[in-house]
Amino acid sequence: MLYRLYFIGKKVVLFRRFFHCCRVLYFVLPGYCFAPPVKSSTFARNENVFCMNKIGAVLCICVLLLSGCGGKDNEFVVEGTINNLGGRPIYAVYSLENGIVVDTLRPQNGFITFKNSASAVIPIQFYYFDKTPLTKIYVQNGDRIELSGDGQDPFGLRVKGSSLNKDLFKFNQENKELLQSWSAERNISASGMRTRRYEQLSKELQGVVAKYVGEHKDSPVSAILLDDYVLGRASDAFCDSLIGLLDDRVLSAPPATALEMYRQFETIQKSDTVLPYLSLTTVADTTELLNPREAQATLLCFWAAETPGTQRYSGFLREIAERYDSLVQVVEISLDRDSAVWKERIESDSAVWTRRWAKGGYLYPGVKELHIQSIPYLLVADSLGRIVARGLSPDSSRVYIERLVTP
Repeated sequence: MLYRLYFIGKKVVLFRRFFHCCRVLYFVLPGYCFAPPVKSSTFARNENVFCMNKIGAVLCICVLLLSGCGGKDNEFVVEGTINNLGGRPIYAVYSLENGIVVDTLRPQNGFITFKNSASAVIPIQFYYFDKTPLTKIYVQNGDRIELSGDGQDPFGLRVKGSSLNKDLFKFNQENKELLQSWSAERNISASGMRTRRYEQLSKELQGVVAKYVGEHKDSPVSAILLDDYVLGRASDAFCDSLIGLLDDRVLSAPPATALEMYRQFETIQKSDTVLPYLSLTTVADTTELLNPREAQATLLCFWAAETPGTQRYSGFLREIAERYDSLVQVVEISLDRDSAVWKERIESDSAVWTRRWAKGGYLYPGVKELHIQSIPYLLVADSLGRIVARGLSPDSSRVYIERLVTP
């Protein structure tokens, strides 16, 4: 609060100087510049002074109001009240064209404020006094960001002044419990080997992010979440597929810079990623070679009858098979160790898609090349056999299929 009063006071002093200059000009310049001629010069002067005093009062109020509004176009302003920090400082770290900036913020009754200039959107990472992460926001020139909340509840903080930050903080609040647990395990793992609990929470969080990305393909928040929680932590195949869901406009924006660099690198390194040789067993115990050229797109679903819950994508397979018919070949591949278990499970089903068994299950050479870590597992390939998506949910896989079959 003291900082607010200080800045408002400075603006009032500057305005008083400006107003004093206007009054001096009034006595120097002809009277008709300020008011129409009247019979009595004394009355006119008193009336004009009275009018200017009224105008000055109105303008003074405007100055006070504007002092709480957005910043200048050539700078950004961050301020707010973050309580319960124990009187210790926090750090704001961000990168500008001339290097990395570290602002040490010493809260006064929880109030912090700082400003700088950034022509493009940049992230600002806040840290506690012990250098553990507090929160992150995104700013650019013209922004005036206001933070508020409990410093010991980083994923419950509130923000004003930016729709991007509002959406990001909304995700934090909706997934606060998971993020708090993940953050605590991350801090523990940072001092040594990653804990098993951290690995479990990371996979759970990546699933939440994948769902968000599938529902918000045109949001820069999706790119931010992928960079924060998926890139460098999940498998390359999973990262590739999720990044591929994002709109080009999102990937070309500053928050997605890291993702775009990763995608370009992966494109160069994995330009020849295609379906491996897959000679699969039919229900009649014959073998058939999977040929992606038979359709515009191929949807593969790996599962196992001996593993409960892995047949839950059947509704999705039926939908794609009935909707696209010959445009998309839908193949369900069993990874059961024994074909008898597989046959027993499917004999009473009325599937409208192709069903095959990979002899040897996970040890089948073609399956090993795909690095399938869990089932059910979806994979989408084009007519040349190039893999375009793998390990995604049905909704996200559907997006890739539509791209391949839509002219």
